Amino acid sequence: MENSNPKADQIEVEVSEFENDFDVVSYTKFYDEFLNVDLLQESWPKVESSLEEYGVLCTLDMVEGKMKVSRATRDQDPNIILRAMDVLELLSRSVPAEWAIRVLDCSFQYDIIKIGNQEEGICNMYGITKEQFLARRKLLAGYVLKGNTIAVIGGSLQGINIVRRIVEDCIAHDVPPLPRARLMKKKSQKKKDEMNKVASELMINLEGMRI
Repeated sequence: MENSNPKADQIEVEVSEFENDFDVVSYTKFYDEFLNVDLLQESWPKVESSLEEYGVLCTLDMVEGKMKVSRATRDQDPNIILRAMDVLELLSRSVPAEWAIRVLDCSFQYDIIKIGNQEEGICNMYGITKEQFLARRKLLAGYVLKGNTIAVIGGSLQGINIVRRIVEDCIAHDVPPLPRARLMKKKSQKKKDEMNKVASELMINLEGMRI
């Protein structure tokens, strides 16, 4: 595959010369110098073993700064290579391995929120100046930041959308995310407590009916 940018991500299909053999699809993801490579190397065995469970081979090249996943096209789940690509995307954005690999079984979803002045970025859409952006970006230090994007991963699309709204309000309207997140957590806990109380009362009533 020819590419003018040697650091551009690459998708390749290795075509077999034999009729009874199979093609192999591979994807190469380059990471930048801001990534904690020591942490990536330390967690790589966990990534490797998790991908192997799905029949995906992976390699880490610390010299060239790239990760690669490969999968045979004849395998039963053709979409697993796409989810393996998602794992590399999250790893390249400093998402911990134990979270990144959760997208493999589709139990977790993720979103990459563009917060800068790039296309579809929050600053671009709302006309936020560079000075405003830098000041408000500091309020998002608790999130997984890479450059002008934020990686969010969670078990529900609703939760991910809530985080997106919090981030958008922070960048676009200068609303600090922490107080809002605490308020939402408090409301969630209150709702949970109310549900537990109802369930407890129901069990008491059921026990009374059995007497």
